[in-house]
Order: sequence, then structure tokens, then C-alpha cells
Amino acid sequence: MEALMANNYSPKKAHRTAKHQTVRVDWASPQQRMAFEYGPYPLCLSGGYGASKTFAGILKMLYFCDQFPRNRVLIARKQWTDLQKTTMATFFKICPETAYIYGGRRADGDKYLRLNNGSEILWAHLDSPETENMIQGIEINAFMIDQAEEVHEEIVEKLETRLGRWDMTKVPDSVIARFVSRYGTSWPWLDPHGRPIPPTFSILTCNPDTKLHWIYRRFHQDSPEHWERTMEDPSDTRKKKRLLSYHDLHYKMINMRSIDNKHLTDQNRMKLMSRDKSFISRYVMGEWGMPEGTIHNVSKKSLIEPTPENLRILKASARAHHRSFDHGDTAPACCLWWEIDQDGNYIVTREYYKENALISQHRHNIYELSKEDTDRGAHYSSNYADPSIFNKTMQSKGGRYSASDEYEDKSYDPDTAIFWMQGDNDEFGTRNRINELLAEDPKRTHPITGELGAPRLYFVSRTEHYPNGCFHSVQQLEAQRRVKIGMSLGKPIFSDERDTKITDHAYDTIRYFVASRARAPSSRPKAKPLRGTFQGACLLVDKMNRHNKRGMSRVARREARRYGRM
Repeated sequence: MEALMANNYSPKKAHRTAKHQTVRVDWASPQQRMAFEYGPYPLCLSGGYGASKTFAGILKMLYFCDQFPRNRVLIARKQWTDLQKTTMATFFKICPETAYIYGGRRADGDKYLRLNNGSEILWAHLDSPETENMIQGIEINAFMIDQAEEVHEEIVEKLETRLGRWDMTKVPDSVIARFVSRYGTSWPWLDPHGRPIPPTFSILTCNPDTKLHWIYRRFHQDSPEHWERTMEDPSDTRKKKRLLSYHDLHYKMINMRSIDNKHLTDQNRMKLMSRDKSFISRYVMGEWGMPEGTIHNVSKKSLIEPTPENLRILKASARAHHRSFDHGDTAPACCLWWEIDQDGNYIVTREYYKENALISQHRHNIYELSKEDTDRGAHYSSNYADPSIFNKTMQSKGGRYSASDEYEDKSYDPDTAIFWMQGDNDEFGTRNRINELLAEDPKRTHPITGELGAPRLYFVSRTEHYPNGCFHSVQQLEAQRRVKIGMSLGKPIFSDERDTKITDHAYDTIRYFVASRARAPSSRPKAKPLRGTFQGACLLVDKMNRHNKRGMSRVARREARRYGRM
């Protein structure tokens, strides 16, 4: 791969004095070359230390500016000192001085670079309110954010809306001719007047973090949210627009492992591989999930596929039903449905997870999802909830009330009222209990496969055909980790405190129920016959007949006459 750097389309005066430079790229790895050639779509370069992620992103930005004169791009990082010492240092190792001294301008203090061909590179640090205000009005055709795991998702959202705004860029005829020759089609990027414009690029580089991180959820192919179609297609003119996923929009993550970089020195390679297993997993192999300091490990045996046969087995073996709940106003509210089988296994069969909703909406949604149990005569032995919802801190109609009062209020819809019980918020005691339930017991059999060596805590997974299965509960359970407080002989030291930056709405919902130490009854409870059925009427009449008939209620007399029991 050859890249003509910076002087191809210089202004005439500069072009006469500038020397052409052809840079031959010796790719550090196949993944680095793939990153350079991918696009023009949103791209995330994720991986370990020394994997040459930043090099690939900068090279792509430079090539983009070189091919399209008078282009404008943004290169950013969270903090200015990090941007200067790392990202900009790498940039100027790649970009030769001759690329901007013949008619260009370099002004690091102004966070600005203009190349000979008029293309502009803006530098930005994203921890300043001034930068956030600048982003709202910036006009660019591409951006790169280095170490994007440190940056808030909202900033990237704003930058994506500013792409394609810079209309001073020139698209050379030679570039169009090469495109047509290679792909056999006309130039696809045009403005409303039919004039050629450059494609837009967005590039993120990052080290892996938890699976709750917005980068993982958008870009990683193993993330369910990467595939979920939730965004309306703006090009669809129909009233009910087609829905798109991040995958449909070509969001892509390329994992770049440190050991794949052929330019990495043996000394650096040995130093990286001498660290502990968690460090190697995250910072060398580039694996997401943050095993370092993890509190809970969920094995694949704890996940149950929601096939019709598996769901039938679970329903047949259920001995008790429970619910647990964590309330949120603007934050998500989460409700889990639990079953305890004859062997004492805890099985989460359904999950409700919704943010920005009224209590009346939560009540209705939980009521509808509970029908799967109540319609077959089951009842809930317990309903444990976040203890904070019992605090009478809110004001209504001049009186003090709590969120639990709102859930019990029958003035909305009596059928949807829920009487929650106060859950136990003792986290340290519950942590061990959860790990005991997740541990594989060699003497215990799996409730579905019957194989030995099974845990006691299970989750029915969410799928396209079973949309109310467990997703956030498993994800947040795996993501919880301890706070790192230091290092000792190259190994991390952690406190007992849990990292409060990790989302925990569904995790708390698990804790509230596990802390209850609920047990399965010794025998399967008999389902209560539904009112209005023949069996229900017979039981009512028999109950009344055990007393004198004069004391029978009017309803019982009517039912008895209907079925000839008097």
C-alpha cells in the first residue's frame, strides 16, 4: 500500500517548492491494514498496549486530508497534556515537516495545523466546557478520538452530527477517476446540488473496558445492542419507517492485539507477558469484560436458552414464584421474575428493564408480564424491592408519601397494584451468597441437561423470539468489580468496596432476592381454581356446606343452585 503524503494537491506556489514524498507503509499487523482500508463508516480500533491503534487512526486521517484538498478534520483526546504527549507526538512522527512548511501552518498553541494543500487539522481536548461549546458549532468531515473509553458518549453523538458540514473541500477528478475504475460505479457522495463531496469518517481508539461501556454496546459484534434495530431509517419515506441497528449502519470494531504488532520490541513483549492473567487478557489480548477485580463469574452453565422445551421443563419443575424490583425515576427500573424448583435452584425467567417511565407504566408492564404466571394459577410468594422506595420523602397533595405507596395505590388501576416488601441491602453478605449460588457443585445436576457439576443460579437468556429474557441482569452481574487501590510486585491490589461507576440497577435487583434466602416448599403448591369456573364454584359450595346453609352467602347460594349442590 502506498500513500502520497500531503504535497499532491498543494497550492501552485507551494507545489513548485515542495518535494513529493511517497511513504511506503510497513503494516504492523493485518488488523492495522484492515483498519486503514475500512470505511467510510464508524470504526473503533480496540486493543492492547503497543498494538499501534493510534498510528493506524492518524495515518488514515492524514491520507484523507491528503486526498481531498482544503479538507477539515478533528483529532481529540480527553485531556490536553495527554493529547500533546501521546497523540500529537505520534502524529508528527508520521507527518513530515515538508507536509506543512510550503504554504501550510503549524500552531500547536492554537491547536491548529494547516497542510500545504489547505487541509486543516484541529486539535481538541474534551474535558473543557469551552470545547463542548465549540463542538456544537464545528464544521468537519472526519474526526478521531484517541482513548475514547475516557470520553462521554454524548460528545461522540454531537461530533457525529457535525460530519459533512465543511463544504470547502475539493474532490479532485483524479480521485473520482480512480474510484470509478476500481468499483465500476459513479461517485456516490454528492451534495443536494449534485456536486461531489468527500465521504465522512469517524475513528475511535480505545483499550477494552466493561461490557456495559457504550463503545462495546455500539461496536462489538458480540453485543446484542449492536444488532438491535431501534433507530429509524431517515431515508425511508413511509409513515412507519424501517428500523436500523448499529450493524446496519456499518459500525465496526477491529481488535488489535499487542502480540500481533511485528514492530513491538522483544523487551516490550516480555514485559507485557510477565504481568498477571487479568492484565494480559485486557491490555495485551484486547478482551472486553474487565476480569481484573471481578466480583462474580457467571459460567455458561448458568445461562438457559429459551427453547419451548426448556421453558416447559422449567414451568413443570417450578415450586415457588417470586419477584424482585429496583425502582428508578429517570434511571432504569428493573423487575426480575424468579422460580425455585424442587432442587432449590434459583431461576430468573424474565426481565423488565425500562427508564424514564411513570410508576403507573411500570405497574402496567409488570402486571402484563406477570400474566404468564398468574394465568396458570400461580401466585408470588414474595415481592422484594429496593428499601429506598419505602422512604417517605416525596410530596403529594400536601402529604408525605413514598414510591411504594404509589405502587400500592388502587386509584390508578386496582389490578396492577403491587405490594412490595422491603429488601435486604446488606451488600457484603449478599456477595458471597451470590457466588455460592454461581459456584459449580460436582454433586448437583443441571435442571435442563441433567449433567453433574452445575450451579444453583440460572438465567433464561434474551433472544429475538424471547425478548423478555435476561440480558441486563447477566451483563451487570458479570461487570461488577472491586476498586483498585494500588499495585504490589506487578499485581493489582483491590479494596472490598465495589466500583460505584459500574451500572447496577439489575444487579441490585438480584441482590434483594438472593438476600431473602427463599426456599422451595416441600411439595408443589396446588393452584387455586379461578373464580367463575366449575371447579372454583364447587370448592366455594363445599366450603360453605361445612357451615350451616343459613349462613351461606348470597354468592354461594347462587353458585350452589347453578350446579345443583343444594
